[in-house]
Amino acid sequence: MLAYHVECEALAPLLFHDTDLDAARAERSSPVAKTEPCEAVKAKKATKRSPDGHPVMSFADLTAHLGTLVRNTMRVRHHTKHRFNLHSRPTALQDATFKLLEIDPLRVQ
Repeated sequence: MLAYHVECEALAPLLFHDTDLDAARAERSSPVAKTEPCEAVKAKKATKRSPDGHPVMSFADLTAHLGTLVRNTMRVRHHTKHRFNLHSRPTALQDATFKLLEIDPLRVQ
């Protein structure tokens, strides 16, 4: 249930999902009637971009992109006991995703 909420609600601006579900439900004649995508979704599908200019993709592709954010444990040459963590910088899309989720990227690495 949490994954559904995250995918459909919080990350909707970066996915091919409708961001105004209440308006889409109100337009249907019955709960089982097929819904038509709103103009915002049609624009996202046509341009493959969000209104903010970020790439729009599927949930699986976004998850794969988030998987490229890493934490490397580095070791100093000739001083093997000295180690430190080096975090990769989030891309603009990763940064936007974490802002939508209200998560600090360093806490998930």
